[in-house]
Amino acid sequence: MGQNCLGLVMAESQSNGGGAAEAKSAPTSRREIPGGLPYLAASGTLKRALEGLTEAAQPPKFNYDFLENVLKLKGGAGRAIPPILKKMGMLSPEGVPTELYAKFRTESGRGRAAYQALRNGFPEIFKRSDYAHSVPDSKLRDVIVEITGLKPNDKIVQAIKGTFNSVKSFVPNDLDISSEDFDGGSGADEGSAALTTSTPNHSTTHGPSSDGIRLAYNINIVLPETSDLKVLNAIFRSIKENLMQ
Repeated sequence: MGQNCLGLVMAESQSNGGGAAEAKSAPTSRREIPGGLPYLAASGTLKRALEGLTEAAQPPKFNYDFLENVLKLKGGAGRAIPPILKKMGMLSPEGVPTELYAKFRTESGRGRAAYQALRNGFPEIFKRSDYAHSVPDSKLRDVIVEITGLKPNDKIVQAIKGTFNSVKSFVPNDLDISSEDFDGGSGADEGSAALTTSTPNHSTTHGPSSDGIRLAYNINIVLPETSDLKVLNAIFRSIKENLMQ
């Protein structure tokens, strides 16, 4: 599955105890959809994998042997985990755990690592809002529908939402994303808590202290759709510390 893969879904193996040999031949299917949003048919498998890797020793390489014998995830659903972790930046293209993987394994760094993994894996969603991890399920579904063009009840919309929420479950509701230098490579567009400066307005003043032309900047603040006061407090604290000095 190359870099041009727009969607990924792995079907569960109909195994009756065949073991690793049968797992390797697990049936797979793929639908290409706009937006490149990753998804698993059995999104709960991703959450179990993430929970398991926090307890297991970090392997030199995250391969199917580690999945089956350490994390106890077998079959097609388990074999879909490495591509997702690679897309989220937790594994290198060769399957080697990255710094983000190591950070996720720590209790103190897990929330921020999970947030960054979401941004890496779902950049199109975070283009709509830096706080996509805190929006209600109904809003998240609407964003996915907007990106993919699929019907709201399409099973892939549900699979994308479930995959996103599996990682989101590790992000604290009160995570202060302004306190860390997150990658932010996915950018921030409409609906995000973005700060933008307009073109300077030139004006001539004639008061006693005037030396000529002064520049004035207008700053527009677009708040995210959230009722979480901790999120709003973090935004205004950042404004006070960085813009009102």
